[in-house]
Amino acid sequence: MARAIRLILCLLLLSAAAAPEVFAQKSKQFVLVIDPGHGGRHPGAIGKKGTRESDVNLKVSLLFGEMIRKKYPEIKIVYTRTNDTYLSLGARASIANKAKANLFISVHSNASPSRSAHGCQTFTLGAGSDAEAIAAAKYENDEVYKEEGSGHSYAANSAESAIISDIILGHDIKKSISCAEYVQAGMIKHSKLYNRGVASAGFWVLHQTEMPRILIELAFISNAKEEQYLASKNGQKQLATGIFEGFCNYYEEYKRTLLGSSPSRETAPPTVVEETPVPQETETETAVTTPPQQNKKQDKKQSNGTPVFKIQILTSSTKLNPKDKRFKGKKVEYYTEGGVYKYTCESSTDYNLIVRKSKEIKKLFPGAFIVAFRNGKRIDTREAIKEFKGNK
Repeated sequence: MARAIRLILCLLLLSAAAAPEVFAQKSKQFVLVIDPGHGGRHPGAIGKKGTRESDVNLKVSLLFGEMIRKKYPEIKIVYTRTNDTYLSLGARASIANKAKANLFISVHSNASPSRSAHGCQTFTLGAGSDAEAIAAAKYENDEVYKEEGSGHSYAANSAESAIISDIILGHDIKKSISCAEYVQAGMIKHSKLYNRGVASAGFWVLHQTEMPRILIELAFISNAKEEQYLASKNGQKQLATGIFEGFCNYYEEYKRTLLGSSPSRETAPPTVVEETPVPQETETETAVTTPPQQNKKQDKKQSNGTPVFKIQILTSSTKLNPKDKRFKGKKVEYYTEGGVYKYTCESSTDYNLIVRKSKEIKKLFPGAFIVAFRNGKRIDTREAIKEFKGNK
């Protein structure tokens, strides 16, 4: 335990020392690393019809990258592989870190002993949202122990790893979640696959990278129908298009919030429609945000502009029934951003109260985090916290 505390303190000091670099990178070229999972002597999962996961991952990744190259020539795209080559998970992470990437996207196809398992899902790094998320991470992480067999000590669902990851991630966790939400919504929109949602798990390749990062599980290659879909050119194009649309929304948000630019006719987030000209937004238009659905018993201070804190627990590309079992019995509200429904629970103008409640909520939803609103509109949480402390 003492060793863990020393390591955590060292990481805190390193994080503080590295903070100025975040601002220094704002003016640099945006670098995207696309990581087609598996390859070479590690084909990943193999479907009943012989479809290899590594082949699907590569084809979708290259299609996605080409779409970005045409739309955003200013972006530097780095692939961890462009052919059927083996790379260790450590080598993949090293490529991303050396490139000083702004975003890392690892593309995989899912598999399960159950032939009925189906749907697509997007992951961020975390202690594991549920048993299925932990199982998915364990499957991908097995490559570390099989090939590098070595002395890697990272435990996907250990408390120590989760704490350390939180320190390393810092502000990156919110960016990762935002990107995952956009990408998941895009894939559901274009593929019509079952929505398994956004989850967190301890993927080793994400644990080793030093920037906002997500891992995509396109669909289940172990499912006969989805294997056929993954092997088809149409399926690969639809999935690549969905990922691309999600990335576009994330990239435009990145430029607006981090670089201080506003949407323009050239850079507004597109609504991607295959083989159809895309209408662009006007210069004065911005992304639409639906105000949270209000609870009549909510704190009355909301009406005078006081920041209201809530706990975001779940996102979905479609509107869910308030009694949906995924809410685990919690009373929820929602707001929308970028076509994604974002669900929250608890509500108070007392930030300290929400912090205390979030500790309990995270036992049910490990990826939960605090968000802030003013008069029903989402605002920067850090600014809301500063205002709360200033009013005490």
